[in-house]
Amino acid sequence: MSEKRFVVLGAPPSLGSRRIRSAGRSSGSIEITLPVKLEVLAGVECRFVLRDGPRPEIVLRPDVSAVQALLHDLWGKLRVGLRSIGEIGEFSPWDFTLALFPSDLPRRRPPLAYADGFVALRGSDGADRRRGEALARLLSYMGVAVAERLGLEGSFAVGFGESLAYVMTGTPADLGAGFERAMARRAFWGDAAAPRAGPPLSDEVWREATAGLRRIYEQFRAWQEEPEAYVRARSRWHRALALEAGTGGSWDADDPQRADVDGRTEPPTRLRRGGRGRSMSREDMA
Repeated sequence: MSEKRFVVLGAPPSLGSRRIRSAGRSSGSIEITLPVKLEVLAGVECRFVLRDGPRPEIVLRPDVSAVQALLHDLWGKLRVGLRSIGEIGEFSPWDFTLALFPSDLPRRRPPLAYADGFVALRGSDGADRRRGEALARLLSYMGVAVAERLGLEGSFAVGFGESLAYVMTGTPADLGAGFERAMARRAFWGDAAAPRAGPPLSDEVWREATAGLRRIYEQFRAWQEEPEAYVRARSRWHRALALEAGTGGSWDADDPQRADVDGRTEPPTRLRRGGRGRSMSREDMA
Protein backbone atom coordinates (compact mmCIF):
# COMPACT_ATOMS: atom_id res chain seq x y z
CA MET A 1 0.00 0.00 0.00
CA SER A 2 1.36 3.43 -0.90
CA GLU A 3 2.27 5.84 1.86
CA LYS A 4 -0.31 8.51 2.53
CA ARG A 5 0.38 12.22 2.52
CA PHE A 6 -1.91 15.02 3.55
CA VAL A 7 -2.25 18.05 1.31
CA VAL A 8 -4.08 20.90 3.00
CA LEU A 9 -4.35 24.58 2.22
CA GLY A 10 -3.58 27.20 4.83
CA ALA A 11 -2.07 30.62 5.31
CA PRO A 12 0.33 31.96 2.66
CA PRO A 13 3.91 32.69 3.80
CA SER A 14 3.15 36.45 3.97
CA LEU A 15 0.09 37.93 5.65
CA GLY A 16 0.54 41.30 3.98
CA SER A 17 1.68 44.72 5.23
CA ARG A 18 0.18 47.00 7.84
CA ARG A 19 1.01 50.54 8.98
CA ILE A 20 1.42 51.17 12.69
CA ARG A 21 -0.53 54.20 13.91
CA SER A 22 -0.82 56.19 17.09
CA ALA A 23 -3.61 55.33 19.52
CA GLY A 24 -3.84 58.98 20.55
CA ARG A 25 -1.45 61.72 21.55
CA SER A 26 -2.12 61.30 25.25
CA SER A 27 -2.16 57.49 25.36
CA GLY A 28 1.48 56.84 24.50
CA SER A 29 0.38 53.61 22.76
CA ILE A 30 0.35 52.49 19.15
CA GLU A 31 -2.11 50.34 17.22
CA ILE A 32 -2.03 47.90 14.32
CA THR A 33 -4.92 46.14 12.58
CA LEU A 34 -4.12 42.49 12.00
CA PRO A 35 -5.24 40.61 8.86
CA VAL A 36 -8.63 38.86 8.89
CA LYS A 37 -6.80 35.53 8.71
CA LEU A 38 -5.71 36.08 12.31
CA GLU A 39 -9.20 36.68 13.71
CA VAL A 40 -8.91 33.25 15.37
CA LEU A 41 -6.54 34.94 17.81
CA ALA A 42 -9.26 37.25 19.17
CA GLY A 43 -9.14 36.97 22.95
CA VAL A 44 -5.89 34.98 22.91
CA GLU A 45 -2.99 36.32 24.97
CA CYS A 46 0.01 36.97 22.73
CA ARG A 47 3.61 37.76 23.53
CA PHE A 48 5.63 40.25 21.51
CA VAL A 49 9.24 39.22 20.86
CA LEU A 50 11.85 41.53 19.33
CA ARG A 51 14.43 39.92 17.07
CA ASP A 52 16.85 42.78 16.71
CA GLY A 53 19.61 43.08 14.15
CA PRO A 54 20.26 44.45 10.64
CA ARG A 55 16.70 43.43 9.68
CA PRO A 56 14.74 43.64 12.95
CA GLU A 57 11.58 41.65 13.37
CA ILE A 58 8.76 41.85 15.91
CA VAL A 59 7.18 38.44 16.40
CA LEU A 60 3.65 37.89 17.71
CA ARG A 61 3.65 34.64 19.68
CA PRO A 62 0.18 33.39 20.72
CA ASP A 63 -0.27 31.35 23.88
CA VAL A 64 -1.29 27.90 22.62
CA SER A 65 -1.31 26.19 26.02
CA ALA A 66 -5.13 26.01 26.10
CA VAL A 67 -5.20 24.31 22.70
CA GLN A 68 -2.48 21.88 23.77
CA ALA A 69 -4.62 21.00 26.80
CA LEU A 70 -7.61 20.48 24.49
CA LEU A 71 -5.63 18.08 22.30
CA HIS A 72 -4.64 16.04 25.35
CA ASP A 73 -8.28 16.07 26.47
CA LEU A 74 -9.53 14.87 23.07
CA TRP A 75 -6.94 12.11 23.07
CA GLY A 76 -8.24 11.04 26.47
CA LYS A 77 -11.76 10.83 25.00
CA LEU A 78 -10.41 8.65 22.20
CA ARG A 79 -8.84 6.31 24.78
CA VAL A 80 -12.22 5.99 26.49
CA GLY A 81 -14.16 5.36 23.27
CA LEU A 82 -11.68 2.86 21.82
CA ARG A 83 -10.76 0.97 24.97
CA SER A 84 -12.52 -2.20 23.82
CA ILE A 85 -10.31 -2.29 20.72
CA GLY A 86 -6.96 -1.70 22.36
CA GLU A 87 -4.76 0.69 24.32
CA ILE A 88 -3.71 3.68 22.22
CA GLY A 89 -1.16 5.05 24.69
CA GLU A 90 -0.43 8.66 25.50
CA PHE A 91 -0.82 11.65 23.21
CA SER A 92 2.39 12.56 21.42
CA PRO A 93 2.72 15.80 19.43
CA TRP A 94 5.45 14.09 17.39
CA ASP A 95 2.76 12.02 15.67
CA PHE A 96 1.39 15.18 14.03
CA THR A 97 2.36 18.26 12.06
CA LEU A 98 1.40 21.10 14.40
CA ALA A 99 1.04 24.65 13.11
CA LEU A 100 -1.15 27.72 13.60
CA PHE A 101 -2.66 27.07 10.18
CA PRO A 102 -2.32 23.92 8.07
CA SER A 103 0.48 24.14 5.52
CA ASP A 104 -0.06 23.78 1.78
CA LEU A 105 2.88 21.37 1.60
CA PRO A 106 2.53 17.55 1.62
CA ARG A 107 2.93 16.10 5.10
CA ARG A 108 3.56 12.51 6.11
CA ARG A 109 2.05 13.13 9.53
CA PRO A 110 -1.58 14.16 10.15
CA PRO A 111 -1.87 17.97 10.46
CA LEU A 112 -3.33 19.62 13.54
CA ALA A 113 -4.03 23.36 13.39
CA TYR A 114 -3.97 25.53 16.51
CA ALA A 115 -6.50 27.72 14.69
CA ASP A 116 -9.01 24.84 14.85
CA GLY A 117 -8.26 24.48 18.53
CA PHE A 118 -8.95 28.16 19.23
CA VAL A 119 -12.28 27.92 17.38
CA ALA A 120 -13.20 24.67 19.16
CA LEU A 121 -12.62 26.24 22.57
CA ARG A 122 -15.18 28.99 21.95
CA GLY A 123 -18.87 28.76 22.80
CA SER A 124 -20.89 25.81 24.04
CA ASP A 125 -21.11 22.35 22.50
CA GLY A 126 -23.07 22.34 19.25
CA ALA A 127 -23.81 26.08 19.38
CA ASP A 128 -21.53 27.08 16.52
CA ARG A 129 -21.20 25.43 13.10
CA ARG A 130 -17.60 26.58 12.79
CA ARG A 131 -16.84 25.05 16.16
CA GLY A 132 -18.31 21.73 15.06
CA GLU A 133 -16.25 21.76 11.86
CA ALA A 134 -13.08 22.55 13.81
CA LEU A 135 -13.69 19.70 16.26
CA ALA A 136 -14.41 17.34 13.36
CA ARG A 137 -11.08 18.19 11.72
CA LEU A 138 -9.15 17.75 14.95
CA LEU A 139 -10.81 14.42 15.73
CA SER A 140 -10.39 13.19 12.15
CA TYR A 141 -6.66 13.72 12.07
CA MET A 142 -6.19 12.48 15.63
CA GLY A 143 -8.27 9.47 14.62
CA VAL A 144 -5.80 8.75 11.82
CA ALA A 145 -2.94 8.56 14.31
CA VAL A 146 -5.03 6.39 16.63
CA ALA A 147 -5.95 4.05 13.78
CA GLU A 148 -2.28 3.57 12.93
CA ARG A 149 -1.53 2.62 16.53
CA LEU A 150 -4.36 0.09 16.31
CA GLY A 151 -2.97 -1.52 13.16
CA LEU A 152 -4.74 0.26 10.30
CA GLU A 153 -2.56 1.53 7.49
CA GLY A 154 -2.50 4.24 4.86
CA SER A 155 -5.87 5.37 3.59
CA PHE A 156 -7.68 2.83 5.76
CA ALA A 157 -6.45 4.88 8.73
CA VAL A 158 -7.63 8.08 7.00
CA GLY A 159 -11.09 6.62 6.38
CA PHE A 160 -11.37 5.43 9.98
CA GLY A 161 -10.32 8.85 11.28
CA GLU A 162 -12.99 10.68 9.32
CA SER A 163 -15.63 8.06 10.12
CA LEU A 164 -14.91 8.33 13.84
CA ALA A 165 -15.13 12.13 13.78
CA TYR A 166 -18.34 12.02 11.74
CA VAL A 167 -20.29 9.77 14.09
CA MET A 168 -19.02 11.63 17.17
CA THR A 169 -19.67 15.19 15.94
CA GLY A 170 -22.26 14.75 13.18
CA THR A 171 -20.03 16.88 10.92
CA PRO A 172 -18.01 15.53 7.98
CA ALA A 173 -14.36 16.62 7.91
CA ASP A 174 -14.40 16.14 4.11
CA LEU A 175 -11.29 14.01 3.69
CA GLY A 176 -13.01 12.42 0.70
CA ALA A 177 -14.49 9.41 2.52
CA GLY A 178 -18.20 9.70 1.67
CA PHE A 179 -18.75 5.97 1.30
CA GLU A 180 -16.83 5.29 4.50
CA ARG A 181 -18.96 7.82 6.41
CA ALA A 182 -22.13 6.14 5.16
CA MET A 183 -20.80 2.77 6.27
CA ALA A 184 -19.83 4.18 9.65
CA ARG A 185 -23.26 5.68 10.25
CA ARG A 186 -24.90 2.35 9.52
CA ALA A 187 -22.42 0.38 11.65
CA PHE A 188 -22.79 2.86 14.50
CA TRP A 189 -26.58 3.33 14.58
CA GLY A 190 -27.92 0.50 12.41
CA ASP A 191 -30.84 1.28 10.09
CA ALA A 192 -32.35 3.81 12.48
CA ALA A 193 -32.08 7.52 11.74
CA ALA A 194 -28.93 8.98 13.24
CA PRO A 195 -29.74 11.06 16.33
CA ARG A 196 -28.23 14.45 16.98
CA ALA A 197 -24.59 13.98 17.97
CA GLY A 198 -23.91 14.41 21.68
CA PRO A 199 -21.35 16.83 23.10
CA PRO A 200 -18.00 15.47 21.78
CA LEU A 201 -16.18 16.62 24.92
CA SER A 202 -18.40 14.55 27.24
CA ASP A 203 -16.87 11.41 28.75
CA GLU A 204 -20.33 9.83 28.93
CA VAL A 205 -20.86 10.26 25.17
CA TRP A 206 -17.58 8.46 24.47
CA ARG A 207 -18.35 5.65 26.93
CA GLU A 208 -21.69 5.06 25.23
CA ALA A 209 -19.98 5.06 21.82
CA THR A 210 -17.57 2.23 22.64
CA ALA A 211 -19.53 -0.60 20.98
CA GLY A 212 -20.35 1.40 17.86
CA LEU A 213 -16.77 2.56 17.38
CA ARG A 214 -15.59 -1.02 17.70
CA ARG A 215 -17.96 -2.10 14.90
CA ILE A 216 -16.58 0.65 12.67
CA TYR A 217 -13.00 -0.36 13.43
CA GLU A 218 -13.73 -4.03 12.76
CA GLN A 219 -15.15 -3.14 9.34
CA PHE A 220 -12.05 -1.18 8.38
CA ARG A 221 -9.85 -4.00 9.65
CA ALA A 222 -11.78 -6.49 7.54
CA TRP A 223 -11.48 -4.21 4.50
CA GLN A 224 -7.74 -3.97 5.03
CA GLU A 225 -7.44 -7.74 5.09
CA GLU A 226 -9.53 -8.17 1.93
CA PRO A 227 -9.32 -4.95 -0.13
CA GLU A 228 -11.05 -6.41 -3.21
CA ALA A 229 -14.35 -6.62 -1.34
CA TYR A 230 -14.10 -2.93 -0.47
CA VAL A 231 -13.65 -2.09 -4.12
CA ARG A 232 -16.85 -3.95 -4.97
CA ALA A 233 -18.88 -2.41 -2.12
CA ARG A 234 -17.67 1.11 -2.84
CA SER A 235 -18.34 0.75 -6.55
CA ARG A 236 -21.92 -0.42 -5.88
CA TRP A 237 -22.47 2.58 -3.61
CA HIS A 238 -21.22 5.06 -6.21
CA ARG A 239 -23.27 3.41 -8.96
CA ALA A 240 -26.40 3.73 -6.82
CA LEU A 241 -25.72 7.44 -6.27
CA ALA A 242 -25.06 8.01 -9.97
CA LEU A 243 -28.24 6.15 -10.94
CA GLU A 244 -30.47 8.20 -8.65
CA ALA A 245 -28.78 11.45 -9.64
CA GLY A 246 -29.32 10.61 -13.30
CA THR A 247 -33.02 9.88 -12.78
CA GLY A 248 -33.61 13.06 -10.81
CA GLY A 249 -34.15 11.25 -7.53
CA SER A 250 -33.06 12.78 -4.25
CA TRP A 251 -30.23 11.19 -2.34
CA ASP A 252 -28.06 11.67 0.71
CA ALA A 253 -24.41 10.79 0.21
CA ASP A 254 -24.24 9.68 3.84
CA ASP A 255 -27.39 7.54 3.66
CA PRO A 256 -26.63 4.36 5.64
CA GLN A 257 -28.94 2.33 3.38
CA ARG A 258 -26.49 2.91 0.53
CA ALA A 259 -23.46 1.58 2.36
CA ASP A 260 -23.06 -2.08 1.48
CA VAL A 261 -20.74 -3.33 4.19
CA ASP A 262 -21.02 -7.00 3.35
CA GLY A 263 -17.96 -6.68 1.14
CA ARG A 264 -14.50 -5.85 2.40
CA THR A 265 -12.18 -3.02 0.84
CA GLU A 266 -9.40 -0.88 -0.55
CA PRO A 267 -8.58 2.67 0.60
CA PRO A 268 -10.53 5.78 -0.36
CA THR A 269 -9.29 6.92 -3.74
CA ARG A 270 -9.12 10.65 -3.10
CA LEU A 271 -8.35 12.81 -0.08
CA ARG A 272 -9.43 16.42 0.38
CA ARG A 273 -9.19 18.93 3.20
CA GLY A 274 -12.14 21.11 4.15
CA GLY A 275 -13.62 21.17 0.66
CA ARG A 276 -10.99 23.69 -0.40
CA GLY A 277 -8.02 23.40 -2.69
CA ARG A 278 -7.00 20.48 -4.78
CA SER A 279 -7.80 16.87 -4.04
CA MET A 280 -5.12 14.20 -4.00
CA SER A 281 -5.24 10.83 -5.68
CA ARG A 282 -3.61 7.65 -4.45
CA GLU A 283 -1.00 8.14 -7.15
CA ASP A 284 -0.04 11.43 -5.50
CA MET A 285 0.65 9.52 -2.30
CA ALA A 286 3.12 7.14 -3.91
